[in-house]
Amino acid sequence: MIANRAIDRARLMAKAIEDSGHVMTSPWVIGAIEKADSKVNVFQRDKEGAEECDILVADVSEPSIGVGMEIMAAYKSGRRVILVAKKGNVTSGMLQHMDMKEMIEYEDDNEVYPTLLKLLSAAQS
Repeated sequence: MIANRAIDRARLMAKAIEDSGHVMTSPWVIGAIEKADSKVNVFQRDKEGAEECDILVADVSEPSIGVGMEIMAAYKSGRRVILVAKKGNVTSGMLQHMDMKEMIEYEDDNEVYPTLLKLLSAAQS
């Protein structure tokens, strides 16, 4: 994640994931922005993470090619996909028409935590 990152919203989403009893497997999304010259193979790490997770939660409030690639990897691997989007923002037509996804639309960032927590907690029941 190198642009358009809403760190406070990402942290709310991470808290909902953890508070619902799930494990967040991508802690780098709530930390410092990775440098472009990082020794980490970001493609391999993120592709495998999306393919192997139980549930992929993605913020699609702003366009991101990388996030779109992660969503597709999770989708093709048969993973549960939850998308979080700000009401009124343009979301990709592919994501709008994607089957087998759950969508959280919010007006204010503070709506994200309780809504995501409820969806994820239901998965634990």
